[in-house]
Amino acid sequence: MNRAEDFDVVVLGGGMTGLALAHHLAEQNAMQPAKQQQTLVIEPRSSYVRDKTWCYWQHESSPFDAAISHRWHRWSVSYGDHTHVGCSRTTPYVRVDSAKYYTIAQQQIAASNSVTLRLGDHASEVCAGPDHVQVTCKASTVQAKQVIDTRPTAIPAGTLLQHFCGWEITTDTDVFDPTTVTLMDFASHPASGDIHFFYVLPFSPRHALVETTHFSLQVANEDRYTQELQSYLQNRFELKQWQIKHREQGVIPMPKQTLDLARRRHANIIPMGLHSDTTKASTGYCYPHAQRQASRHVAALFARQNAQAVPARSKLSRWFDGVFIDFLEQHPELAGEVFLRLFTGVPTDALVRFLSDRARPDDYLRVMTALPKWLFIRLAYQHAVSA
Repeated sequence: MNRAEDFDVVVLGGGMTGLALAHHLAEQNAMQPAKQQQTLVIEPRSSYVRDKTWCYWQHESSPFDAAISHRWHRWSVSYGDHTHVGCSRTTPYVRVDSAKYYTIAQQQIAASNSVTLRLGDHASEVCAGPDHVQVTCKASTVQAKQVIDTRPTAIPAGTLLQHFCGWEITTDTDVFDPTTVTLMDFASHPASGDIHFFYVLPFSPRHALVETTHFSLQVANEDRYTQELQSYLQNRFELKQWQIKHREQGVIPMPKQTLDLARRRHANIIPMGLHSDTTKASTGYCYPHAQRQASRHVAALFARQNAQAVPARSKLSRWFDGVFIDFLEQHPELAGEVFLRLFTGVPTDALVRFLSDRARPDDYLRVMTALPKWLFIRLAYQHAVSA
């Protein structure tokens, strides 16, 4: 049997989180060669193509800013006959093109002598030992001092899901307002137990990404998504025809209790990414949290060997998420009204900080004040008892 290849760090999964880690490892290796961490990123796909759209409120620059294709300073939330438009001069809502993101990451890895990206391979077995982790792949075995696992995992039954389907379309007439993102346009008559809204990223008056989004326990079928998108385009924008340029679909888990990295099973295996603690479960936003977590973890790794996992989010923000998901599960019929109350009742920049997990103490107070008081006190008590 051939001897296993040795690395300091092995990253399982070369998606958004894995490539962010690769970037920071390559950068720190170049800056601190005496502490260099030889790194391998293992990714099952054989090549990268545009497959996702990541959006977030941009509070600071990142290494992948060149992949940002659009910025908006206005966004709307609609429920019933009411629409609220928020605006921030300082914190734009931005869209990241995944194809450009992948290209930036691959170029940096190709220029690095310390980080290797291995495409078309996957880990079939991961075994933790006292001082290293052994990873069995298709054609070889590798071992590392630390493994960062960004791969998706099975979603436990009973977990609330955010599931969506989007069409990027073009039209022959001007129909979209390119200055304003539609964050949530709630369906008038949601099905029982199902929270449903539409999301629109307007790239130009004739070009937009339109998504139908649900919070529910079960994923819908393709026919339902298609019918919803067709009806929305016809009724909301009075469109009779359009051209679909790109389709995307996804499922994001919304667990009430996210993974506590301090209590993981193996010290040298660190889960990160969509199915770890990285995502803000109540909204599905992952991109900015992944970027910060990757940067902070790599910095800790270079500050001390075998650094422990750096959580993406604070205990307080995870607690607020858990209470809000309790609300979404127990009172889906109130979701549209409550989201509208948040956007109308909380100053825009304060709410954006809260949604980005950058809230100040007074931001939390403003959010709590805007919510139905006695309902959320009861939910907070229930969540504390069940935790």
